[in-house]
Amino acid sequence: MDDEKMLNKISKNAEMGVIGIDAVKDYASSEKFKKELLNQREEYNKIYKSAHNMLKESDCDVSHPSPMAKVSTEMMSRMKTLTDPTDSKIAEMMLQGSAMGVAKVIRNANEYSGDNEQIRDLAHKLRETEELNIENMKRYL
Repeated sequence: MDDEKMLNKISKNAEMGVIGIDAVKDYASSEKFKKELLNQREEYNKIYKSAHNMLKESDCDVSHPSPMAKVSTEMMSRMKTLTDPTDSKIAEMMLQGSAMGVAKVIRNANEYSGDNEQIRDLAHKLRETEELNIENMKRYL
C-alpha cells in the first residue's frame, strides 16, 4: 500500500468515527458521557484533518467513505438507540466501532509499504486513539 492509499485509509477511518459519534451524541443522557463522546469526536477530527492535509500537500486525491457506508452507519446507530437509548448501549456501540477501527488500522499498517514516518506516526496515533476510546467506553457499560 502506498502513501496516498494509506492516508486515505486513515482519513476514512477517522471520518467514520466522527459520523458514528454524530449519529448518537444527542442521545447521551449524562453530560459526562456526552463530553466523552465529543472529546473522541475532536480526536478523530484532528486525525482526519492531518491525513487530509498530508494528502493535499502531496497533490493526492482525497477519498471519503462511500455514501452507503455513511448512511448505513447513521441508520444503524439511530435504530439501535431508538430501541435502547441508554448511555450503556451507546457505549457498547462505540466500543464495537472502535474495535473495528483498531483492526482496520493494524491491517492497513501491516500492508503499508511506504517509509514515511509521518504517515506511520499518524496511523499509530489513530490506533492509540481507538484503543483509548475502547478503554473509556468500558466505564459506561
